[in-house]
Amino acid sequence: MIVIPPIDCTAPGVLIATNATDAAAWSAIMTYALDAQISHAGRNWLSVQAGNIGHTPGTDPLWWLDDGPVNSLAMFDTSVQTATTRTGGLSWTLAVGRFTAIGLMGLIGKSVAITIQEGATLIGTETRSLLSSEGTYYSFCFDAPYQTDATTFSGLPSSPACTVTISIDAAPAAEAACGLCVIGKQFFAGEAKYGFASPIEDRGRHYLDISDNPVNLERGYSKNISGTLVSERLAYNRLMSFLAAHIGVPMLWVATPGISDFVGANVFGRYIRSNVVIENRSQVTTNLEISGYR
Repeated sequence: MIVIPPIDCTAPGVLIATNATDAAAWSAIMTYALDAQISHAGRNWLSVQAGNIGHTPGTDPLWWLDDGPVNSLAMFDTSVQTATTRTGGLSWTLAVGRFTAIGLMGLIGKSVAITIQEGATLIGTETRSLLSSEGTYYSFCFDAPYQTDATTFSGLPSSPACTVTISIDAAPAAEAACGLCVIGKQFFAGEAKYGFASPIEDRGRHYLDISDNPVNLERGYSKNISGTLVSERLAYNRLMSFLAAHIGVPMLWVATPGISDFVGANVFGRYIRSNVVIENRSQVTTNLEISGYR
């Protein structure tokens, strides 16, 4: 398993180019109608009154309602459901310094490509299809390819002065999307043992009203993982330090890097319990329980 603590891609100067568009920027001299939408300080805002003029978004809730991150930054929050989208393809270029891994979730498109450069010098490039026919022999022969919504690039070359461009290809009239983009320095937490579990929890509410009619409130779902990792004895102190330093920090957990059959087990979230056990003179095991965000 590798873990990717995210670099803050919303910091000034990190996102240096993108073709994703945002709502028009707020202007202090314009008068906004009820339900008018603008962008300000990286957030979308919805006018809750008519005749809205001179009220700075974020300072007066009687005039503006926070409507989530702007489109270009939506993929850098902690929710896969707030996606950055664009018709016909999506690309973004980041200057994040040194990194070794990129994790993408909530993907829509035909393929995704990364290009790492230092100035005009190409350091590395890789392209992956997002339309997969993997599965049983029957599905390979008879079922249509399905959309792969997550992928991870690990062990990447980089330098403190490099940039990375990530591109999602899509048909001219089709939507491209990325729900979550995590870039950082990967940490090897150990080899995942068979028996890793990936429970999915429904976050909605389902009940009968006063007239016994069924009511379904859809609130998406969360995906968790739990299992055991095996590490060498020499990794014990480093593992303990990493876990202690990242309590409560949402990170991308990749149970089986490089194995596309299990990419659905990738989870972005925080660990809620870890138990590192000294098994013998040469090995330690780590029992992990990770609560995923969605």
